[in-house]
Amino acid sequence: MALKTKHADTLYVIFRIGVGALFFMLGVQKLFGLWGMPGGAAQFSSLIWFAGAGEFLIGLALIFGVLVRLASFFGVIEMIVAYIIGHALVGGWNPAVNMGMPALVFGLAFLVTLAYGAKKASLEHKLFRKEHF
Repeated sequence: MALKTKHADTLYVIFRIGVGALFFMLGVQKLFGLWGMPGGAAQFSSLIWFAGAGEFLIGLALIFGVLVRLASFFGVIEMIVAYIIGHALVGGWNPAVNMGMPALVFGLAFLVTLAYGAKKASLEHKLFRKEHF
C-alpha cells in the first residue's frame, strides 16, 4: 500500500526538478569546464562532450517538465553506459570502489521519472494540456 499524502504531487515535482538541476549541473561542468572539471572543458565531439550535452539537455527537460519520459529513457541509457564504460570496466563491479554510485543513483532516479512523467509544474502541460510521451 502506497503512502498517500495531499502533497505527493508537489514532493514528486520537487524530486523531478532537483534531479534535473543536479544532472544539468553535471552537463554544464563537462561542457564548460566549471566547478573543478579535471582537464577543463571537454573536447568538442569527444565521448565526454556527448555525455555532457546529454546531461545538459536531459537536465533541462526535467527542470522544465518537457518530454520528461523521453528524456528519462535516454538518461537511464546514459547512466548504464556511464557505469559500464566509466566505472565497471575501469574499477570493477563494486560501485563503492569504482566511484560509480552517482551513475547508479541517477539511473534509478530516471526510472522513477520515466514511470511518473512530468506531473504538475510542467511547461509541456501548460502549452499542450498533456504529455506527449
